[in-house]
Amino acid sequence: MSLESKLANLSLGDEASVVEAIKAEGVEKSGFASNISALCAKIASKDDNESLAALATAKAVAEGAPEAEAFNKECLVECIKLAGSKNPEVKKACTETAIAICENICPYAIKSLLPAIFSCLPVEVKWPIRELALKCVACFNKNAPRQLGNALPEIVPEVTACMWDTKKQVKTAATEAMKGACDVIGNKDIEHMTDQIIIAICKPKEVPEIMHRMAGVTFVQSVESPALAMVVPLLLRGLREKTTATKRQSAVIIDNMSKLVDNPLDAAPFLPLLLPALEQNADS
Repeated sequence: MSLESKLANLSLGDEASVVEAIKAEGVEKSGFASNISALCAKIASKDDNESLAALATAKAVAEGAPEAEAFNKECLVECIKLAGSKNPEVKKACTETAIAICENICPYAIKSLLPAIFSCLPVEVKWPIRELALKCVACFNKNAPRQLGNALPEIVPEVTACMWDTKKQVKTAATEAMKGACDVIGNKDIEHMTDQIIIAICKPKEVPEIMHRMAGVTFVQSVESPALAMVVPLLLRGLREKTTATKRQSAVIIDNMSKLVDNPLDAAPFLPLLLPALEQNADS
């Protein structure tokens, strides 16, 4: 039976033969690449048995056929969306499959997964779906720490918004994802304050205190985009505080850190955010 026919009539237990076909014939010749949309459709099926068989296949391919990851990753968004299923078996399977895709993908490809993950984070999306999407972000800390660090300018704003969510499960998952992000910033000058940074993100009233502590830090290590991605949101809040002392401390921190940015490309994404805020305070 061809792989195309097998994918069209999937059942639990077929996943091993799909992986074998990919490994024996390659992702193109086997027909897996040209039929990935069919697998995605099976995952999204309203028939729970079809979904479970397709999820098992996507998980097996993620774990056993790395040559197919460029196509298998297309299944991620459908896997995450199934977190809203009422069937506990489907919910368990979709979680395992989504995490398997994220944990086994080439580290240099994690940015290609971000659009699928971010599309599941808007507040109007069901909370179990948002929770699973955030768990996917958190798992990059293990298999792609450096690449996660490079992606923080895109990830931090998305995760930060979820840290204020009314659903406890979403808030917890977002906090865990942010903790994982803090672990990879690679800056010894501020990594000892990551717990306080996370608290300040969740509780704006803590911003003056963290600004006071950071203003007293002597920065000696080169500042790169991961560290800036974590600190800039707090600096912006500090510049918008009512008290002059907190605004001044934020400006001092920006001045200290900017002197240690060796590569202008690290700072470029943050200039459109920081410069207007600094200019506004300079004129006030």
